[in-house]
Amino acid sequence: MLSAQTLLLLGALQGTVADLPVHCLRHQILGDWVFKLGKLGDKRSACGHEHPDVDKREPSRLIVDNNKLTELQMSLRAPNHAFMSYAGPKTGTWTMMYDEGFEVKINGMEFMAFSNYTYQKDPDMAKKAKASHCGQTMVGWYQDEQRTKFGCYYGERVNLAPDKSPMSAFVLPAPKRTNFNDALTHPTQTTAVKKLNAKIGLLQLGWRAGVVRKWNGKSLSEINQYVGIKRTARKRDHHRAMLKQRQETNNEAPPVKSFMKRDTMPQSWDWGKAHGQSFLEPVMDQGDCGSCYAASSVRMLTARHKVKQNNTKEIPWSIGFPLHCSEYNQGCNGGYGFLLAKWSDDVGLLPATCMRYNTAGKCRLECDPEKDLKKRYRAANHRYVGSFYDHANEQLMKEELVRNGPLAVGLEPDEDFMYYSDGIYKSSKAKPIVQNDGEWQQVDHGVLLVGYGEEKGQKYWRIQNSWGTDWGEDGFFRILRGQDESAIESMAEAADVVEDEQKGQRVTDFFAELAALKSAGAKKAIAKHAA
Repeated sequence: MLSAQTLLLLGALQGTVADLPVHCLRHQILGDWVFKLGKLGDKRSACGHEHPDVDKREPSRLIVDNNKLTELQMSLRAPNHAFMSYAGPKTGTWTMMYDEGFEVKINGMEFMAFSNYTYQKDPDMAKKAKASHCGQTMVGWYQDEQRTKFGCYYGERVNLAPDKSPMSAFVLPAPKRTNFNDALTHPTQTTAVKKLNAKIGLLQLGWRAGVVRKWNGKSLSEINQYVGIKRTARKRDHHRAMLKQRQETNNEAPPVKSFMKRDTMPQSWDWGKAHGQSFLEPVMDQGDCGSCYAASSVRMLTARHKVKQNNTKEIPWSIGFPLHCSEYNQGCNGGYGFLLAKWSDDVGLLPATCMRYNTAGKCRLECDPEKDLKKRYRAANHRYVGSFYDHANEQLMKEELVRNGPLAVGLEPDEDFMYYSDGIYKSSKAKPIVQNDGEWQQVDHGVLLVGYGEEKGQKYWRIQNSWGTDWGEDGFFRILRGQDESAIESMAEAADVVEDEQKGQRVTDFFAELAALKSAGAKKAIAKHAA
């Protein structure tokens, strides 16, 4: 029988880190929409969002309504087809952004918005509920593919009365706080690891757990910050819904054509020693910040830039820039690699010397880009492997990895993952360690896929984590390949790096708007104080 303290240790990934409190699935988005567009301008706008975004301070739709240009009739069909009626029929594509919202690319234009949500009192619940209104979006962004015209918009499903809009209300159950803020010790870790290794051995999983020195002296609430995102829907219901969505997607969509034949793929690959060189940055420690999505995605862009330039000494891109500045994610409170890559596409990239990684950092430059940088770059062609969300597979991931460089991937680790030491990871949680009616919340963790191989007949992915070198295999881990272990083959993301044809103009515009917003806020504060 596991002790209460051990159960808490094994449940340490449960925590306070969260992205937007919204949960919408693909079938709730499919259908006919009206996109209400604000006027286009020559400069990209934050559309009222903060830097980074704050879930309880989302912008009002008046930003669009008071500056309205037109409306578009948009139809979103399975599995990823978009149709628009505007000066003749137009066709395009769309994809979910996990359960947060969706992106549409059609007729030379790009639209991206989060699904709407509200905080409200539910009469059947004792606490305030978070309601996802999947037939509506919040204020989002649209632009042309050339990045020359920009506007704000929001969308509404057609023929849906406000009180009939697809929505899901849920309340996060309060976690058990017994010893939750007490510092872990070597003895308590040792007890948990001993019991976990006994279970791993009994199940013959082929990996080992170990005491992680960096967890000593940290409370469970502090360790939470290392994971990234805690799901706002109950894990059991959410996971069932996601599995159903994936099966529906695979049934509707034809397989994506492979570029390389299976028998021509290398038996193993590793960008840490490809062509006798390492194209990877050293393992980092993200610290007490839910920045795994930013670390993995920016390092994906850095490695791919090195590969493209065939130069392992290229300066890495700044993780702090999109982490602390992007309106598409919530900074240290979580986010998504796909959206980080999109923001780096829309705005641009800066070298790490212009905004160094700092868990308490702010959106503030440490260089003068126009004077200090000879060339300017941006991300391009941000995409899910498999063309749209949840349509990847082992073969496509291997091809993308070998052809273009490392991938940013998400996984849904169980509690035992925090104690991984070495071997090929497979979850030991055949059934819940403790029956708590869904109190354990599903989490996502963003990591960098760098290679693959096989050991004793067991296929694996090799992945760089961002928890320091004293965790796992010198900061890396291997995980079972080909069976979607911990959803590792469900959320693979990629992007390219290209020279910015606008020579950093969007970065300049971004900081100019940020300075104007700060100035306006300071003047408002002074006026309020004077009154």
